[in-house]
Amino acid sequence: MPFNIVVPQLGESVVEGTIGKWLKKVGDPIAKDEPIVEIITDKINIELPAPIAGTLGRITVAEGVVAMVGQELGVILAPGETLGAETTAAPRTTPAAQAVAAASSATAAAPPATTHTPSTATPVSAEGRGISPAVRKLAKEHDLDLSLIRGSGMGGRVSREDVLSYIEAARLTPAAKGPMPAAAPAPLKAIPVPSFAAAGAREEEVQPLTNVRKKIAENMVRSRHTVAHCATWDEVDMTALVELRARMKDRIKTTYGVNLTYMPFIVKAVTRALKEYPVLNASMTESEVRYKKYYNIGVAVHRDAGLIVPVVKDADRKSVLQLAKEIEDLGNRTRADKLTLDDIQGGTFTITNAGMFGATASTPIINHPEVAILGVHLIQERAVVRDHRIVIRWMMTLVVSFDHRLVDGTPAVQFLHRVKELLEDPESWLLDSI
Repeated sequence: MPFNIVVPQLGESVVEGTIGKWLKKVGDPIAKDEPIVEIITDKINIELPAPIAGTLGRITVAEGVVAMVGQELGVILAPGETLGAETTAAPRTTPAAQAVAAASSATAAAPPATTHTPSTATPVSAEGRGISPAVRKLAKEHDLDLSLIRGSGMGGRVSREDVLSYIEAARLTPAAKGPMPAAAPAPLKAIPVPSFAAAGAREEEVQPLTNVRKKIAENMVRSRHTVAHCATWDEVDMTALVELRARMKDRIKTTYGVNLTYMPFIVKAVTRALKEYPVLNASMTESEVRYKKYYNIGVAVHRDAGLIVPVVKDADRKSVLQLAKEIEDLGNRTRADKLTLDDIQGGTFTITNAGMFGATASTPIINHPEVAILGVHLIQERAVVRDHRIVIRWMMTLVVSFDHRLVDGTPAVQFLHRVKELLEDPESWLLDSI
């Protein structure tokens, strides 16, 4: 019986993904667990594995098109099956996929099915063919009728490149009427503003936003519009921890092959403080609050494509050494684009480190639907007053941004102060965490 390929759950607050690339063509054999399609979100690019072995019988959503969680992407046929007229039974899916599809059906419908890639582009109706919002916007800006443009995409779908080719052809032959021939899609290039001979001329380079950057922008705006952001600051004397790490790091590297950073100590301090102030370990939607009794700490990692937050699961149950290994592994796989969906899901609280780039202070945006995020910063020597004397200490600024709809100022300040206390006296709790 045919098997539906659907967009899986992509993480909290992620409801859609863009089809980046089909790794198989219609008619290609597929082994179980073999990657078949790449899906792009603001958080991660994933290669979706085949749930069963068989043959790719249909591609429903073309490359470059946005698909909702639960939406059908294509169909896998078991050996001997076809998608002929005699196939009347609905393709099957996993129970989890059926549940996701049912939940998503109220907000999205799958585009029309396509069983083959046409050898020549043909004009098709502009209605109901899965054209992306970006293509529709471009056509509207140039007052174009999409039904007149021959699409080079799957099933005759019109791509951005098709629209740009049509615009260029119309510019060269303004008297032309009716559909224009489809040009072979070409990658978009940076468009330099012409250089002028006059002194003081300026040049600009224009590049289209990547899908990842667009998704990050959407989520940041959503967080700002939804969450009642508020922040509180504190200074931490890190001298004891700086000296402790200096004594330990070489031995840890030699014995275990792990770079001992400050982050595993910070994660341990945060999980201890969250247990005392559980309101900061919650998530909130318009209709409910979920107080988490587990501690999955997201640690933001920079990469060229944009910031991403892999999650350390059950951080409270792991030693400093275990956390150091896991954080290093997640960072390496993030930069190599090797994360899995499980690596970025299920976070309860997030830590972001602007200090590694030299920042002494910042106010991070909350990773909605979480209700708080901790910003850590550069550890540097500063002159401070101790016992009525000016001394040099290793100091760091901590900032917690919190959702004031749920978290009042008092628990936020108390939580941050507790993290400060733990970091300033690590030996008081370190034996419980090695």
